Amino acid sequence: MNDLTIVLPTLNEAGNIGPLIQSLQAAIGQTPVIVVDASSDDTPQQAQQAGARVIDNRKGYAASLLQGLREAATKWVLVMDADGSHTAEDALKLWQAREEADLVVGSRLVKGGGSAGGPFRRFLSRTLAGLFATFARMPARDVSSGFRLYRRELFLDAPETARFFEVQPTLLAHAKRKGARVKEIGIYYHPRGKGRSKNRIIRYGLAFLGALWRLRR
Repeated sequence: MNDLTIVLPTLNEAGNIGPLIQSLQAAIGQTPVIVVDASSDDTPQQAQQAGARVIDNRKGYAASLLQGLREAATKWVLVMDADGSHTAEDALKLWQAREEADLVVGSRLVKGGGSAGGPFRRFLSRTLAGLFATFARMPARDVSSGFRLYRRELFLDAPETARFFEVQPTLLAHAKRKGARVKEIGIYYHPRGKGRSKNRIIRYGLAFLGALWRLRR
């Protein structure tokens, strides 16, 4: 698997990070793992014990994701959540679709996809998808999904305009400008494992609306 690096942006995922890395290595094979971390718990130590390279980055999720992309030295980079909501089995599905696209999006909104999130979270995901489809013509429905396989070279010059999870539609827009092939693969979004969610619905919702304004057609 020398063509693949796995990037995991983390914030206090002790208890989740080690088992995830082990499951990824079992499903996909031995491949470099970069953990870009902003934790105050034992996440970095547990990641290192599982064989990952750990980079400290406290500038926000978007900066962590982009740094992971740039620090990797492989053709492909798989980015996913480290809280247990994304699984190694679905990661393998994205990896197996790499010859069909330049960006593979793990999607809750296409055939084979779904989510264990509550009704409001599902409503929010679908509302964002509709807004971005209508006003920005994104090349994928699940614009907020952070479960993605990137052809690294196409995203090294991606803009650093986002701070939070709105980096996801920003990178989709970048792929569109590059003429990249984008493919959605159905994945299931599971409840997180240990710890508490870091989602701040109002803050991140406003950030997504700001991204929509910048990316409108």
